[in-house]
Amino acid sequence: MSRSQAFENWSRQYRCMPNRVHYPTQTEAVVQVVQSAAQRGARIRVFGVGHSPSDIAMSDDELIVTTQLNRVLSVHRSTQTVTVQAGITLKELNQVLAREGLALPNLGSISAQTIGGAIATATHGTGLKYGVFSTWIQGMTLVTAVGEVLHLSEHENAHYFKAAQCSLGALGVVTELELKVCDAFDLEVFEQPNDLETVLANLPCRLEADHYRFWYLPHTDRVWEWSAMRKPPGRVQPPLAPVKRMQQWYQERLIGYHTLEFLLYLATFQPNWVPAINQWYTRQQFEVPRQSSSNSVAQFNFDCLFKQHVNEWCIPIQRTAEGILQIRDLIRDRGYQVHLPIEVRFVKGDHIWLSPCQGGDRCYIGVIAYLPYGKPVDYAAYFADYEQIMDNLAGRPHWAKRFDRDQTWLKERYPDWDDFQTVRAKLDPHHCFSNRYTDRVLGALQP
Repeated sequence: MSRSQAFENWSRQYRCMPNRVHYPTQTEAVVQVVQSAAQRGARIRVFGVGHSPSDIAMSDDELIVTTQLNRVLSVHRSTQTVTVQAGITLKELNQVLAREGLALPNLGSISAQTIGGAIATATHGTGLKYGVFSTWIQGMTLVTAVGEVLHLSEHENAHYFKAAQCSLGALGVVTELELKVCDAFDLEVFEQPNDLETVLANLPCRLEADHYRFWYLPHTDRVWEWSAMRKPPGRVQPPLAPVKRMQQWYQERLIGYHTLEFLLYLATFQPNWVPAINQWYTRQQFEVPRQSSSNSVAQFNFDCLFKQHVNEWCIPIQRTAEGILQIRDLIRDRGYQVHLPIEVRFVKGDHIWLSPCQGGDRCYIGVIAYLPYGKPVDYAAYFADYEQIMDNLAGRPHWAKRFDRDQTWLKERYPDWDDFQTVRAKLDPHHCFSNRYTDRVLGALQP
């Protein structure tokens, strides 16, 4: 245990200074931490790597940091299941699985976050055959507010299991997870520019791909499409020749990263430069179609560039065109100077109580506002209007992203809300596992 250590999230938007910090290495140590905190009447949260752009993991009381709760406990090749501690990052897990000829069924843009944090917030990738990461869970170990160790699955404590699959860390500390994985696979990826109307008109055909997403590029009325098909692993690609590596660095790092950040920094003084910057960047990065084939991790993950505000909601998939067209018109009509891109992804529906995809297939639309060199930008009005559009289209916010709705509003969007709250009252009646985030989105403990 340590004291008075500052913690920040990745974008440095949120910071906390907990009174006590714990670094357990196994479930038994977590039990001791929780029991001790309960005796002191302390509130405690779990902190992984702080990747969420929200304050979900922040606490000025006590933190359990899971960086040492990160082992792979077992790999079963025959059943394609693995048991891991919840603090392992997706990157670490990907490496272990690759050595066994296995892989996670889907990934998002990055693999820096812990598996515990990813399932607690129903993190997702893209592809209508694949659900949020929480759907991988076969079983889990949960330490409750009194230090009881529960094993949860569809067949054991099943009522708690549906709540714990996406719990926002509000039911207890998840220490171990049994996950369904799959054989390792490559992705053959096709990328191309297009216009928005063409993409939307042909969207049903596009979604027949194993994985599909597109980026709308504000102030250009252009789209960059990304479509991938799964195939058996091929031979390892040879290293790039020195000249090719230099060309790649020039295009991806010098132009795609450093020059863009510098230009967006200048635009903080002259916001009306943003449309021209977007148009220049589109010509540099999104004009020439590309095709590539490599392992799934390399193809799913990509560089998300520098610090940024992020807001992402999902809407029923049949309302995809309404959503993106209304956002396009909002930017034009209100004169917002909007950073690119707006990412659009597609996820299979599920039956998890607090999953944003509960009840049917969903389209996720994510907006960003970069912080070049950490400098704040004016984004509040744009994000508020974006949220109103998503709200009007029966949307639900991504739990790990930044959003402004509270528990009164959220309750109306989740049919199983009361069931979740019943489980929370049973497992954590005194809200030991709460903070300002959970007070806001799930409700605070009433006197």
